[in-house]
Amino acid sequence: MRTYAAMGALALILFTCPGEASGARAPGGSPVVPGRSYADFIAGHLEYRSGNLDAALEWYQKALKSSKNNPDVLYEIANVQVKKGLLPEARESLKKALSAEPGHTRSRYLLAGILAATGDRDKAFPEYERVVKEDPKNEEAYLHLATLHAEQGQIARADEVLSTLISEVSDSHLGYYYRGRIRASEKKYEPALADFDKALAISPGFDPALLDSGAVLEILERSAEAEERYRRALHVSPGNTAARERLGRLLVREKKIDQAVGQFEELKKFSPSSTDVRSKLGLLYLEHDQFNEAINEFTFVLKSEPGNAQIRFFLGVAYQEKGAVAEAAEAFRGIPEDSPLHRDARMRLAVLLTQQKKFDEALAIARKLREKHPDDVDLQIFLGGLLEEAKRYDEALTVLTEATAKAPGNAGAWFSLGVVNDKLGRIDNVISSMENVIRINPKHATALNYLGYTYADRNIRLDEAEKLILRALEVRPDDGFFIDSLAWVYFRKGNIPQAEETLRRALALVPEDPVILEHLGDVLAAQGKTAEAAVQYEKAIAKGHEKKDEVAEKLKKIRNARSPGK
Repeated sequence: MRTYAAMGALALILFTCPGEASGARAPGGSPVVPGRSYADFIAGHLEYRSGNLDAALEWYQKALKSSKNNPDVLYEIANVQVKKGLLPEARESLKKALSAEPGHTRSRYLLAGILAATGDRDKAFPEYERVVKEDPKNEEAYLHLATLHAEQGQIARADEVLSTLISEVSDSHLGYYYRGRIRASEKKYEPALADFDKALAISPGFDPALLDSGAVLEILERSAEAEERYRRALHVSPGNTAARERLGRLLVREKKIDQAVGQFEELKKFSPSSTDVRSKLGLLYLEHDQFNEAINEFTFVLKSEPGNAQIRFFLGVAYQEKGAVAEAAEAFRGIPEDSPLHRDARMRLAVLLTQQKKFDEALAIARKLREKHPDDVDLQIFLGGLLEEAKRYDEALTVLTEATAKAPGNAGAWFSLGVVNDKLGRIDNVISSMENVIRINPKHATALNYLGYTYADRNIRLDEAEKLILRALEVRPDDGFFIDSLAWVYFRKGNIPQAEETLRRALALVPEDPVILEHLGDVLAAQGKTAEAAVQYEKAIAKGHEKKDEVAEKLKKIRNARSPGK
């Protein structure tokens, strides 16, 4: 059982150190061997404590010769054999000890651990069962027994064993903790959380319970409480990287990006060469539009992992968002053809080339991708978009018409076809294309606005235009371009003051859009506010209006009208 794997690891650690866990009979205790062998036994104990296992084994074997299979001596011999990895030999020594004294619980406990470790779990079960019967306060034996049951999928029995442990040892924080893990694995989250809380009441700084209770709280969507658990774990152990990473991930999900960055920066201090930490930090910076910082992190990772295509792709994205076109293109070109990201990298490269007016190169990339992925409709739409950018409208029309025939339920294909038809002045086709988009997706805000503005711009079907744009605004209420479209409907309907008010709302959201500036100029001119209108036309030209000659003509008419003698 995955969530119980830690218990299995715990069992292995505990059983391989039984001498230290339970303690050998040290000098000053009750005699464990006949007087003649006692000196050899003590010498073996001292060598064991010094880490001299071979010498310890030699002394214990001398003690055994004169003690006639004394179970305490045999136990210590087995203990050394376990330390040396001689598990079959240790197993035989323990069998001799139990043959001499069946109630020698320490030997039975160690034998059970060896049986479990060597795969004889069926034989380990009865040994552990007898240990907890003979020594009902043996916390470790209960934990090992519960581990075996869990590994066999006997979850209810594991829960029962741990419950018995808790009843016998009421302050067993491990008993509560591991029972909590079992219950969490069964999706019994509230009982699991109660057990974790009891473990923490007994041992407030117990990191595993803080982390696992935090995970359960996340599942229960109690994020604030989960965050508090992770912060408590970090207060106890500032170097706890697992707690810090979980906290960082939680903060990302909670959209607390600045705080998440802080946690991953701390992680970087503890693991400055960790490419995993640096990758995650880079992604956080990228999401937070801190492109230079993201580039630094991704560059660091690529120095250690030059073949990491995913990080190279994100490096390209960071450069692209920063506006560093050459560096972005280099990163995207470095994505190998066998990478799952190759397609997206080449598409981004084509966009960069289009922005540089290198249309032939961009189109060559898109066409090569289409050859590789002939059934990919999105690539066909992408190619149509590049052809439209290159003003090769007839070719774009052919490609996109084919895309709608291949995928008639693809809203993106119809929308792109509508845009190209608009460029060709085929208004009836624009309307039918956008109607198809809206039929496929009634909440396609861009299509709703596009069709509404198409009507308003041509001063037709204005009531329908208003309804369409209002539907778009239901989806995206703060879209400045949609608000501009609504203002244009008001203008066409003759509601000039409302048009002005609405345009100023749009400009507050998109302050430098040349078309909106032109529209405001038109509305102001219609009210005789020619000086203000002239200012807006000048701004529209300065901001790069596509039809600056038409705007300049409007500006000229205003100025001529205001000149003396006219």
